[in-house]
Amino acid sequence: MNCYAYRQQGMALIMSLIMVVIISMIGIAIAQQVSSGRKNAAVHQDHSTSFLRSISGINEAEYQVKLNALTTDKLDPDSADSIVKTEFADRDWWQTNSNWDDAAPVSDSQTLDGNPSYIIEHVYFEPDDLNVNTNSGRNIYRITSKAEGQGGAVSYLQSHVAFKGTKP
Repeated sequence: MNCYAYRQQGMALIMSLIMVVIISMIGIAIAQQVSSGRKNAAVHQDHSTSFLRSISGINEAEYQVKLNALTTDKLDPDSADSIVKTEFADRDWWQTNSNWDDAAPVSDSQTLDGNPSYIIEHVYFEPDDLNVNTNSGRNIYRITSKAEGQGGAVSYLQSHVAFKGTKP
């Protein structure tokens, strides 16, 4: 009886090593995808938080304008106790950090992180009629709010408020 012994050529070992490498590559790709998803979620959360804090600045400023709409001294940029600034000449003024030094903080900012603050600008006065000597019309104010998120994201929002009154 002739028995030929079948000798292994090492093919099973090579195939199992190839399978281990393929499974390892799939595992690494999944781990990177999970890590990237977590980073994206953290960035989204940071931007959402800064946006919500900036909205609180807009709400506070609009409340202050409506509260003081009948008291022209507080909304007159030339008054000593004014909460309003004259309109900035530079269109990109909000990008300069020194312009935010005098910004009003949100009144509840001790409980809010991210230092939400706002600036109210008197943009212009629009008279009711074509008579240039009239003092009744609409005052237009621009409110700009700035806030930060936990990760350093910064949100800027703007709002315009108009109300009927006299020229400041």
